[in-house]
Amino acid sequence: MAHRGREEAVEDCECSLHACGSAFRDSHECRKELGTAPACGNCTGQKLDFDNSFVLTPPGTNIDAMGSGVKDSICTFRKLDSVFLTANVHSESGGRAWTYVATTDGVMRSWPGRARERGDGVNVEDADEGLGSCKIYDPRTRPWYGAATSGPKDVVVLIDTSRTMLEPDNPFVEGSATRWDNARAALLNLLDTFSLTDHVNVVEFSDAAFPIVPGGLVPATNENVEQIKEALEIIRPQGDKDFRVGLDAAFDVLIKASKTADDDKPRTANCQKVIIFLTDGHDCTTTAQNCTMNTPESSPPVDAVHDFVAKQQDKLEAAGSERAHIFPVSFGLDGDDKIPKQLACANEGVWGRIMSGDDPLVVLHAYTSYLASRRRDAGVVWTRQYADEFGLGPVFTAAKPIHGPRTSRGEGGALLGVAGHDVRVEDFQALSPKFEGVVQRLETRRTQCNDTNFSACELPILRGRSGECPEDFMSSMCYYFDKTDSFYIAPDTPLLPYDKADVFCQSLGGKLAEMQDTGEEELVTGLASNSGSWIGLRRDGNFVWRWASSGVEVEPTSELWAFTRGLNDAGKACGSVDRRGVRHSVEPADCTTEARFICEFAAEAEPDVCTRESDLVRVDKDYEYAVRPLSTCKTEDEALLVVTEATAAAELLPPDRVVCPLGEPATTFKLQCCAECPP
Repeated sequence: MAHRGREEAVEDCECSLHACGSAFRDSHECRKELGTAPACGNCTGQKLDFDNSFVLTPPGTNIDAMGSGVKDSICTFRKLDSVFLTANVHSESGGRAWTYVATTDGVMRSWPGRARERGDGVNVEDADEGLGSCKIYDPRTRPWYGAATSGPKDVVVLIDTSRTMLEPDNPFVEGSATRWDNARAALLNLLDTFSLTDHVNVVEFSDAAFPIVPGGLVPATNENVEQIKEALEIIRPQGDKDFRVGLDAAFDVLIKASKTADDDKPRTANCQKVIIFLTDGHDCTTTAQNCTMNTPESSPPVDAVHDFVAKQQDKLEAAGSERAHIFPVSFGLDGDDKIPKQLACANEGVWGRIMSGDDPLVVLHAYTSYLASRRRDAGVVWTRQYADEFGLGPVFTAAKPIHGPRTSRGEGGALLGVAGHDVRVEDFQALSPKFEGVVQRLETRRTQCNDTNFSACELPILRGRSGECPEDFMSSMCYYFDKTDSFYIAPDTPLLPYDKADVFCQSLGGKLAEMQDTGEEELVTGLASNSGSWIGLRRDGNFVWRWASSGVEVEPTSELWAFTRGLNDAGKACGSVDRRGVRHSVEPADCTTEARFICEFAAEAEPDVCTRESDLVRVDKDYEYAVRPLSTCKTEDEALLVVTEATAAAELLPPDRVVCPLGEPATTFKLQCCAECPP
């Protein structure tokens, strides 16, 4: 409900109290209901505010220069205080505990309000210097958040440890972090998001591959996660890179785990299978590096990677598992995203890019949103029993994902965050004499698998414009596109250099295809090969790129280009389009390279190969897409699903309308402990 009125909520936003502040209201007073804060020793009670919730901002946030997304999240849920109070006063158990909402960009709103630890008692690595050494807290790394959003899963993180990962993330910025620095930091953040129902492992690869934990998947316990983190600290990238070597090891871990599903001690969650692939993308099949695995002469090098993955997916299914979803993440300003993007499209995944300064968990939001999208109608997820760090004693957490409203097609809205409520074990025992039976039922609910079948617009909208995938057309001799009133052919053979491909198209009465608007981009990229197909784009003697037939200039800033690098390379003067996406899918190539090509014909110049209806695929209003273009999804539906974009009102809000003044610094003891408690 908060999402439906979020534009108004943001426009009317009143400041929220920050848990790292010191200027609280009179309602922040000594209470006895929720135990004693650790800082207060043997004193009874602690200071809480039952009239107001407090917020925490993502680690490292400058509250004087908050991003619009953070401001939007704080203001959207600002009016939940009355809901928190009513729900707890009238709860069936009669007990009160912490209630909270955590958003996908790391904002946490918790009730009742409680001051966060700060100062000398906080470890340096846990302290946010910008907030008076207040103890940082990122709800997205908490097990209850991961359990609510994704459910049980088997995850292999495949991380690139080749020497190219030591190159600067941004070569144009002095002192830029390396790609490895950013990839390792992203992985360390990611490891903290797994729950006890997950099974995980990390595979490092270059020209060889090694699972960090020998033997396969392991439960995501604190001990196992710490073992992986310690191993990451001593890895030093080196060697060449062969994607197939890494993917072989990743699939091997999943296949072996799947074969233990019926064992007494299975090494699998026996639910969704996920490979998160962290790389700069410079694979041996597209560079001068040596490949560890042989590349068949019968197929283009890029296809060798796709063919290999397809065979591994078949092996995984043969082991009794579902197919793995692959989520590639690219690193480096000039990292090659060709194969990573294509792998996401071919394996029901979502691609993203992480640069220096990015919040990795925001970029990885696509992964959590993907898994969470199937949990919209799932029941509440309950954690295992654990000791509350705020003085409640033994507790369970009940958590449930929050999604945007359904679209006009009935599709579930995108993930907004997670709502949680802690329940004390003593309240459970008072409520139900059959306490152990209740716990067993909660454990069963916690381990239910998710369905991951998507409707037409859900996955394209989740991928967004930057990761939009081209159509997967059925094989045909000819294609007619209603939007352009043109015919197209994309023969598998012969493979020709650019000039001969151009002559081939002209000999049939056509030209090499052009892509001058969104409709043409959607259609032509769907006909492209993985390695790249010639189109009618060429650089002239003045180093200006133009469409050969129309003469229209293509600017370096055009969204056609995969990258702006290489546009003036002397040996690369012809345009090649591949299947990495609908946009940013064209790159300069050596005109003498033998490749596939796409010919375009005006309606009045229909080639003979297109005259038989049985050899023709018509893409018109009645055509049923296998991969639906984002442009065919309703604008209002896209607005509901892509809620990571902040409202316009948030852009204009001054910081003091979002977070109240923090006040003068004060100690944890003063802000948490009752007045009569001796220091």
